[in-house]
Formats: sequence, structure tokens, C-alpha cells
Amino acid sequence: MPGHRGRPMWLRLRSRAIIRSHEQDIEKALASRNVSEALRVLEKLSCHYCWHGSVEKLLFYRANRPEYSADTVALFRAISVGSCFLRHHRAYALVSLAYLAVSNHDVALARETQALLDDSVSLLESDPGSLKCHLRNRENRLKQLISTKAALFHLDLMLEENQSLPGIGLWAHNLLSLLDFDRIKADVALRMMSNFGRCLALYALVDEQGARLDLHKLMIEAGRARHRRSRALEDHLGFIQQILSDLENGKVPKILSVNIPSLDLSLSRVWQDFCSEAITQ
Repeated sequence: MPGHRGRPMWLRLRSRAIIRSHEQDIEKALASRNVSEALRVLEKLSCHYCWHGSVEKLLFYRANRPEYSADTVALFRAISVGSCFLRHHRAYALVSLAYLAVSNHDVALARETQALLDDSVSLLESDPGSLKCHLRNRENRLKQLISTKAALFHLDLMLEENQSLPGIGLWAHNLLSLLDFDRIKADVALRMMSNFGRCLALYALVDEQGARLDLHKLMIEAGRARHRRSRALEDHLGFIQQILSDLENGKVPKILSVNIPSLDLSLSRVWQDFCSEAITQ
């Protein structure tokens, strides 16, 4: 298993031609739907050359993924358990599998991934360093924890396990009270805002006023000057502002990561059910 992010620059330069050749082999293998061959080369790059750019292109840039969803699922399943891949690559492979399950309405994959993500949450929460992790964006354990919880929210909604959603909101509310944003790298803090906002919005199912206050805190943090140098492409501040505006105007907040009308309808029904229950109480 690789014990560090990469080899020294001089060694990377010496290996550049070999690495590029292997990257082309991966592209050819995926184009011909030879997932096992693509995986073999990915493992070689990660283990032997400590080159992780190829696996990151697949995990974090959808345009680089195989044409067929089944191939992507097979590839990410293997990455999620592959000893050659870094810990955060395995973690985000699972998160990606969750969204693939939701997008494809694959109930079997959803339940499989749900159990594995629950285990990931338990491991991250048992690590006392997670809440004050100083690692960069994708390696950061706090960001992984929040990304994992956001993925679980989508799975629970798809599987109609709606009673778990307020619990995710309460979890986010409690987590916010423990965080000191000044101890989190500015870039990491900003990039985790959208998924944190999605989870905090669910706290409105428990305490709507409390959720608004939490989101207001998040909005203030996202707007701080320390985040202005971030190269994040997503408008995290705007997203939090929109969630807060939706709640203040009595609307169902637009908090889904995937554009699936049936899932959007399910969220609306959940919101109506909990709001009706709150009124009757």
C-alpha cells in the first residue's frame, strides 16, 4: 500500500513517459470495456509509481469515466477495496457508488453501499483527529465524513428510509457545535459547505428555527475573506444562501446532488409529512 502521496518530482519526471503510456493503456482498456485490465494498470500506477492522477481523474471528473455505468460500478467497487489505493480514494469510490446507485435506482447497490458507508462513518467518528484534520481537500477526514453523510442522505431517501433523515440533520447540528472553523484549512472549510448545508437543512425536520440559525452560521463562514482565494468552482456561499432562503419562505429546500425528478418528489413528500406531523403536535 502506498504510504505517501507521491514520489519526488525528479523521479516523477523520469517516469513521465512510462506513466503516460500506462494512462493510454487505461483509456484503451476502458474504451473496450476491459475493466479488469484498466484496474490492473491503475493498481500498477498507484503501487509502483505512486502516481494517483489517473484514479483521481476517474473519481472526481465524471467526463473521464467509462461510457457504461456498469463498468464504472465495477471499477469503483474494486477501487473501494483495493489495497493499492490511498485511503481517501477508497472512501470517495464508495461515495461515488452511492450516487451511481441513486442515479440508476439500483436498490441492491444502494443497500450494499449504505452498509459500507455506515461503517465508514463509524470509523471516521471514532478517530479523534477527524474533527481537527489538517490535511488538504480530498484527504481531509472531516470533509470525507460530511461527504459520506450527504451520500447516505440520498441513499436513505431513495430507499424510502425517511425516518433516518431527521437524525442526519441532528447529527449535522451537533457537529456544527463542535467545529472551530479557524482550525480548519480555509479551502477545506469552503469546499465542504454545500454537503454540510444539505445535512443541516434536514435539521429543519426537527427544529426549523434551529436549522435557520445553523445555516446562517454556515453562510457567515462561507462569506469570510479567508475563502476568497479558494479556487473552488462551486458557489458554496450562494448554495447556502439559497437553502436558507427556501426555508425562510416555507419552500422545500433544493438540497439534492442529483437531478432526479422522482427523488425530488420524494423529498417534497418527506417535507410535507414532517411538517404536517409538527402541526398536529
